[in-house]
Amino acid sequence: MTVPALFSRVPGPLFSPLAGGHAALYWSLLATFYHYEFEREPFYLVRGVVLDTAEDLLRGSPSWSERREELLTIEASGETEAEPAGDEAALLRATARRLVARLEVAGWFHFEYRSAIGEVLSFYPYAARILEALVRVARDEQPMFQGYAHSIASLLRPDVFAARPGVSLSEARRNTLDMVRELKILERNIYASTQRLLDAVATAAGVLAEGLEHYRHAVMANYHRLKTVDNLYKWRGEILHRLDAIEADPRALEAAARWYGEQFGLDATGAADAVAADLRLLRAQFETLPRLVDDIDTRNARFSGVALRKLMYLLRQDTRTEGQLQRIVDALARDRAPELVFDVYKCELLAEGFLHTPPRRRPRAAPQPLARRAADSRDLRREIAPRLRRPFARSRVEAFVEGLLGGREAAPLSAAAPESDSDYVRLIYTVAYGLDARSPYRFDIETDASDDGQDHYGPYGFPRGALTRRPKR
Repeated sequence: MTVPALFSRVPGPLFSPLAGGHAALYWSLLATFYHYEFEREPFYLVRGVVLDTAEDLLRGSPSWSERREELLTIEASGETEAEPAGDEAALLRATARRLVARLEVAGWFHFEYRSAIGEVLSFYPYAARILEALVRVARDEQPMFQGYAHSIASLLRPDVFAARPGVSLSEARRNTLDMVRELKILERNIYASTQRLLDAVATAAGVLAEGLEHYRHAVMANYHRLKTVDNLYKWRGEILHRLDAIEADPRALEAAARWYGEQFGLDATGAADAVAADLRLLRAQFETLPRLVDDIDTRNARFSGVALRKLMYLLRQDTRTEGQLQRIVDALARDRAPELVFDVYKCELLAEGFLHTPPRRRPRAAPQPLARRAADSRDLRREIAPRLRRPFARSRVEAFVEGLLGGREAAPLSAAAPESDSDYVRLIYTVAYGLDARSPYRFDIETDASDDGQDHYGPYGFPRGALTRRPKR
């Protein structure tokens, strides 16, 4: 993969205002200007309106009341210069002017002169697209998961693909990557909601707010479409079938490569490789799609279980603790203390250690001497020695091979066909020792292109070859 050169398209200092101590103030300026420019009725943001808006935002910002000295030393170029003394309005106007100038120097927008109006704020194209994405993130907006699979299947239909193969393949690739990205974001949203339930939510109302409000907005709408109207399994088989047909159609591949070459400036070989790479990408994404959907289903089920268990726990805890305490206090106030059953939790009411359950102390285990078995040391050695000796030591395996060869110079490995797992392990060591130069025999592998080169004996398989005695030196 070639990493795209981002900072050949955008200025290097572009994100510096959003990375400092006054990032929230700069963001409020950018978001407001973006809203005025792109989300309201058409009108021009002249320089005077921009400065008035910046003044209003600065006046209501906590930075102006809490960190004014820092703001007064901000310079558009990044240097600092003391602000001359003046009244409140002059300081506010000058600071707002410097904040706007710094955003202009960073590369978010510029002022374009128009003869009939004057200087008008104009966002750079890259800045408008970046701000669109940031505003969506700030508003927690989730794009609608709808129509991806249907669009891909429509683009790959025989009549549509035959008319414009290059365009259809390129658009199918773009829609596939968008679809997979949204599925992965959906999975991450489910995981993030589950972690918030486990780590941050401490009340039943918090569980309901997370489960009924945020989760429904961020997850359930798209998850419902994924399981109903935009069910990917309805289109997955058809799309894979169409990919098979396209890969087997040389004329369609040639036409698609010709369009890729004209569109992206590639030679014939590069264009053909790009077409083949896009087809492989589509196939790989749709072949692994069931695993991704299964992960989403699993995480959604886990969120439901966590939410239900935590809600029941918090409600039960509130009911038992607050209700019982209120009942005890009311009864004590009327001098009619109820007979409380504390079979599980034994407490001393309204005294030292109130509602404290002392831990139960178990009797400590006393040390016991180990019982020693009286046995003759020679018998004990005789019993343990076979267990300590390696059953497949080199000397034992070499003795086994010597007995197998007898008076012969060579013998097939199949002569030592295993009858049990222990024999099979010994056969493995026999081959391994025969492949180095320290054994008095060697193992020669026989290769045959007509089969897999193995002999089989019952459930065991082993390489076909012969054990040959090495000449004595």
